[in-house]
Amino acid sequence: MKNTRDTIYDELRHRLTSGHYPPDASLVPLALSMEFTVSRTPIREALALLERDGLLVATRRGFALRRRSDEEMLELFEVRAVLDATAASSAALRRSPVDLARMDVLLEQAGTLDDPAEIRRSLNEWHDTVRHAAHNGTVIALLHTIDAQVKTSAPWATPTVDDTFEATLAEHRAVTEAIRDQDAEASRLRMLAHHARDRDTRIQQRVRRGTPPR
Repeated sequence: MKNTRDTIYDELRHRLTSGHYPPDASLVPLALSMEFTVSRTPIREALALLERDGLLVATRRGFALRRRSDEEMLELFEVRAVLDATAASSAALRRSPVDLARMDVLLEQAGTLDDPAEIRRSLNEWHDTVRHAAHNGTVIALLHTIDAQVKTSAPWATPTVDDTFEATLAEHRAVTEAIRDQDAEASRLRMLAHHARDRDTRIQQRVRRGTPPR
């Protein structure tokens, strides 16, 4: 059973990675302790863990969402791509029939959905399935942290152009087929290509919003 600190940590982490807080939000221990009806001790401990994860920075009043420079974001994208490609390569050699079935179901589900948020949720679950199929706990843990850092770093938001989903689904299917064929190198290269297009799409959207990368 989770203790109070861990329960609050999980809830705040979910809020931070789902866009619940605006970029200029301030997380004040006193206000949070009143919201969660607990003392400030588990609140401070949870906030300290989120700071350790690279999601928050300490301020005079409490904590603020960590903002990253464009160079830092590109570094995160690069590391995430390499780790995800490693996971895909390992999954090709270690996946089970259950892993493959779950990948297929998630992609089939994503292809029938209309809500962009639901499509992303299915694709995120697909990525989680590939990572777990790799059976490498270190890679999974690192990606868990990097994903959270990316999601809390607006304005580098997830691409919102609906016509990108057709290409994205095709990329996910291509990786799945390489994993099914137990082709580790093809799995790695296709995952790298997928991440490269995702990165480039985010850059293009950032420029279109009138805020070119620094």
